[in-house]
Amino acid sequence: MLLCMKQNKFDEEINEPENFYLGPPDYSKFTPATVPNFATQRKVCLYDDNNLLQQSRIYSIQTHGTDENGQKTDDGIFSTNVMRCSTLLSSSPQEKKEMFRQSLTNILSCIYCMFVVTLGVIIYIGEINSGLAPFAEIFSIYLVVVGIFYLAFLYVDMRKFSKLLKVSEEMVAAKYAKSESSSRRSSVGRGSVNWNSLSEPDLVLPHHYCFSKGRHSGSFYLKVGAAGFCLGHLLHSGLLISYQVAFLILEPHNFYQCANGITLALDIMYPAYSFMQLFFIFKYSNVIINKHKILARFGLMHCVGSHLCFWIWTILRETVDSMNHHHHEPPASLHHHMKTGNTSIIDEETDECLGPHTLTSVFGMFTPYLYPFTIEYSILVAGMMFVVWQKIGSYSQCTPVSSNDSLISNVVLHADCHSSNKGLFAGLIVLVGSFLSIVLFFVAMTDSIYIEAGLLVNSVTELTLTILMTVTVIPAYKQITKLDVNSNEISLLDDILLFTCIPSFFVQFILSIIPAWRSRKYICLTTVILQVIQVLIQTPFIIDGLRRCSNAKALRTEKPGRELLMFLIVCNVTMWITETFEIKSHSNTNDPRSAYYGELIWSSITHLTFPLTMFYRFHSSVCMADIWKYAYMKGH
Repeated sequence: MLLCMKQNKFDEEINEPENFYLGPPDYSKFTPATVPNFATQRKVCLYDDNNLLQQSRIYSIQTHGTDENGQKTDDGIFSTNVMRCSTLLSSSPQEKKEMFRQSLTNILSCIYCMFVVTLGVIIYIGEINSGLAPFAEIFSIYLVVVGIFYLAFLYVDMRKFSKLLKVSEEMVAAKYAKSESSSRRSSVGRGSVNWNSLSEPDLVLPHHYCFSKGRHSGSFYLKVGAAGFCLGHLLHSGLLISYQVAFLILEPHNFYQCANGITLALDIMYPAYSFMQLFFIFKYSNVIINKHKILARFGLMHCVGSHLCFWIWTILRETVDSMNHHHHEPPASLHHHMKTGNTSIIDEETDECLGPHTLTSVFGMFTPYLYPFTIEYSILVAGMMFVVWQKIGSYSQCTPVSSNDSLISNVVLHADCHSSNKGLFAGLIVLVGSFLSIVLFFVAMTDSIYIEAGLLVNSVTELTLTILMTVTVIPAYKQITKLDVNSNEISLLDDILLFTCIPSFFVQFILSIIPAWRSRKYICLTTVILQVIQVLIQTPFIIDGLRRCSNAKALRTEKPGRELLMFLIVCNVTMWITETFEIKSHSNTNDPRSAYYGELIWSSITHLTFPLTMFYRFHSSVCMADIWKYAYMKGH
């Protein structure tokens, strides 16, 4: 049922977003001394969505105030005629034009993103197979340069708007202070304020930039995770830069034969672009852009497409590096620029481009642990940029901003640890046990005699964590359903990121059944089966919990399921840490899956799927931390 208020001049567009004023005064802070007069005639129409064409009926609504003749009724209540209307207001020409531009630019920007990703896949695969010219680097530089220019333009424009807003606030504050003072002097003896004497401000600013507030405006934990992923990504990029700079200084004749300056330029520009993205999502992840909207749609979609391209390129490049490592070849970031004609880089074997031995060893040692951070960071940033793109032009979600907002941190954490201590300390015990298994794994992997023992330790650790999480998530799900439903709008970012990772579990499960069964690796088989079951339970648990709240006082006091939720948070973080540091167990040549499918195929699969499974564990902990904090509060 939709309630539509119509005054005599209902054709006047008084709610046009562009005419919305930002800044003081806030009339809600003033309390008038007299009862407001509702003498203006109104027609209130109730639209029934299911029965719009029913015969009009008259209803009565009681409202506080005065009656139609301006006389105050008993207890300040009067009656108004309400009738059901059978007609809908038509859209204005401006609304039709705006709808056309919005839908067209939304579709075209999405198509542009798809084109960029498709073109990137073709270029990257072709570059790896042919090695003729640095097309991949040229294309990547285009992605980086355009992204940097747009983010710089957006930041400068937002700063200019902030300065204008500050000037507007100063002018309005001075004018209304003077108007209020004169109004209060004129009202002495009457006990009321003449509200009509308050004139409109001289400077009216539209909603060019504003920020969404509340629970789903931007997760603190997600930003911390983005910072951690970016740090690992920058370290990975730093290794690439150090490798090439040392190669250029120590062996310049081989550098120009095996690589080129475009590669070095890209490896410098890409980390700068990533750091710029991190700054943007930390400070402006909840921004709503209402200026240059067409440019914003294409600019943000370019950022989304660029990170998806870098995600794909990292997977392909690290797969090739993994293969080259077994053949004692240099990193693909240098190697695929060799001027050797149409030969595939996987088939090339030369000692001329190995580079400094020490740096080659360091690169080969740390890259397996660092490249997942690049993949996880690319996925996370692409998702957050997509949410900003979704909110372009969303006036209904706007919160008027103040120039002082820039002085207030956008990353603030307040935590109530009530009903969480048992789950926290139980989780810490699991975390300590996992760290011990990681140490044993590294010690065992240094000696070829104990490699099998190290792999067994890794398998038992993963199986134990999976069993604990599966046993815990079922009663936690049951407890979380006791909470109230939060009817407020929620961002789909968390859902998108979770569902993006789920296919990787299916791929690992399907491809592990036959090799594990034939090689009698029953622990591995049991682990992958339980992991799929646990993910299929945990995902709906998280999505449901994100839409829960505790409006009832009893729920806020009892906090059902919060201990289990805290334990699940620590367990998911533990699983993410374990998989990060024991990632070498997945690419080990003794893995039965590597022997069954072949080294190249299984290496490609691991580089594609395992970063996604790791990201699922991290993002699950982020979502459950959000549930742990907000699901036991009143809905907002």
